[in-house]
Amino acid sequence: MSQSDSKYTAQNLMAVHGLRAQAVVQERAAEARQQGDTAGVQRWQNVEAAISDLRRTTPR
Repeated sequence: MSQSDSKYTAQNLMAVHGLRAQAVVQERAAEARQQGDTAGVQRWQNVEAAISDLRRTTPR
């Protein structure tokens, strides 16, 4: 997943889940980890980083 895909996914999750978006991503990463899907874990970690970046840089 490219950086722009991660950002797009992060924006969508934030629109749908609001403040809970990061928790949703952590749940999905944990599910991927449990299934042994290392690529999936990496994708969700990238999305989590994008959420953090968006929250840090978006004016309130």
